[in-house]
Amino acid sequence: MQELHFLPAHRLAALVRAREVSARELLEAHLAQVARHNARLNAIVTLDEERAHARAREADEALARGESWGPLHGVPFTIKDSFKTAGVRTTSSYKRLRKHVPTHDATVVARLKAAGAILLGKTNLPTLTLDLQTSGHLFGRASNPWDESRTPGGSTGGGAAAVAAGMTPFEVGSDLAGSIRVPSHYCGIFGFKPTEHRVPISGHIPPLPGRPRGVRYEGAAGPLARCVEDLRLGLKLLAGPDDEDWDVPPIPLRDVPPCELRTYRIAWTDDFGGLPITRETRTALEKLVRTLEGLGCRVERCEPKGLDYEELWEVWGRVLGAELGAEMQALTRFILSVRFMAMRGNAILNRGIVRGVRSEMSDYIDALTIHDRITGQVEAFLSNWDAWLCPVTVGQAFTHRPSGEWLDVDGQQVPYITGTCGFTSVFNLTGHPVVVLPLTKLVDSPLPLGIQVVGRRWLDEELLALCESLTEITGEFRKPPGF
Repeated sequence: MQELHFLPAHRLAALVRAREVSARELLEAHLAQVARHNARLNAIVTLDEERAHARAREADEALARGESWGPLHGVPFTIKDSFKTAGVRTTSSYKRLRKHVPTHDATVVARLKAAGAILLGKTNLPTLTLDLQTSGHLFGRASNPWDESRTPGGSTGGGAAAVAAGMTPFEVGSDLAGSIRVPSHYCGIFGFKPTEHRVPISGHIPPLPGRPRGVRYEGAAGPLARCVEDLRLGLKLLAGPDDEDWDVPPIPLRDVPPCELRTYRIAWTDDFGGLPITRETRTALEKLVRTLEGLGCRVERCEPKGLDYEELWEVWGRVLGAELGAEMQALTRFILSVRFMAMRGNAILNRGIVRGVRSEMSDYIDALTIHDRITGQVEAFLSNWDAWLCPVTVGQAFTHRPSGEWLDVDGQQVPYITGTCGFTSVFNLTGHPVVVLPLTKLVDSPLPLGIQVVGRRWLDEELLALCESLTEITGEFRKPPGF
């Protein structure tokens, strides 16, 4: 049998149900992996070991009585430290919250527990989730298990590193600009940003405890795992309205089986408004496209007609800046705008965020009007395709550096925010569902490289089914050397 700590969550759950492995054995296997590797990766920042042991014992006793808690009975999981956990500190890596212990769980945490999963611990992130690296004020820097001199990405960087390193089989993160997708890409795992408002974001920090939630809050909650089947299970467990996030509609969950790859219509591009990518990224995407064509898929290089990426990036920044600013006091808004202004390069994304933080209501409404038009453009384009393939970032994981420093793309300097979330923020603006698949069969490189697979809004199940078929040629999870 493969090592327990590298089996996917659904497989672990099946082993527990069949009584081939106990919940306590699963917990011990993952805790042993944490003990071996977490000190150097700094991926998990709070362990809930005592309660996890008690819950695992209860899970085994319940199973012995013939009781099942749900589809993840006895399976450990971790959660990004921006989601509230009852009785377990939740800080969002913000020093003022270093002793904050919530009295109730965020909705995504409560739903995983209701499915029988056991909380193992909380994972590292940048302060208040606001970076595409993971180096927060409270817990410091997390590292990439493929190369500790490199970032695991952010803001769900600790979670992605923990999944890749076998310290947890399942993580839930949040995605405001690519915070699920970028770490999944850098760490070689599978990540899923659902359609906006498909999964409740209730119990997430920001906003700070006691502060009102922003007008819309474009963040999305979603799973990180080691296979598409776990992403599909994650959607089933996490989606649907609660009594806090009233933007989440009661959309029925559907079971959509995968089809043969040759039946799919797939668009692709490697160029968002002239944004450069590395040679490895372009080669991998082109190899994927040629393979799909060889299987008989209808594949075409194209993009939404008339889509102005510079306008899109600026409007995303304006909307994000305004919504974040609505949750902050005046001094914090000023500090945030100064931080983005200080980043190297005159990036449109930066300018948009600064303008949004300082905006009045009329400017915010104007930005939302443009937002709706652009969303319609992308949705109309996708109505002719089953999926749209595009890069996740300009390249593979980069070496640790101060936030805002230049990124190198084959000798060309690219502004930090453009290089990290230029490809991902597009779909935070439009709200489309996106899966990141690692290209393990298509890339011969010491570092992982992933691809964004974009689907139509609210057709998350169809997108996941397509991605399950795609893994036949993109490949399965591969563990990092030395793990």
